[in-house]
Amino acid sequence: MHRTLFVVSRGHPDLYTYLQERFATDPAVEIVFDRRVGTRRQQPGRCDLDRRRTDRRRRPEIEAELKTRSHAILTLPDPVSD
Repeated sequence: MHRTLFVVSRGHPDLYTYLQERFATDPAVEIVFDRRVGTRRQQPGRCDLDRRRTDRRRRPEIEAELKTRSHAILTLPDPVSD
């Protein structure tokens, strides 16, 4: 089973509220605001950790979609399925 993740652009709080209400009873759907703001800075002594986090979270296709649309939709594998 797959999960669906809606990432809603920060400029669309009404859409976020609508999607939260619409999918409130569906455990396979998660709605989140895009929390990214600007770029991350490297902190002294933490370069490897920061680089890994940035690489893990960076998805250019989603960033582009959020710049041009109000949301992005991702299909994620269920973490408990084998």
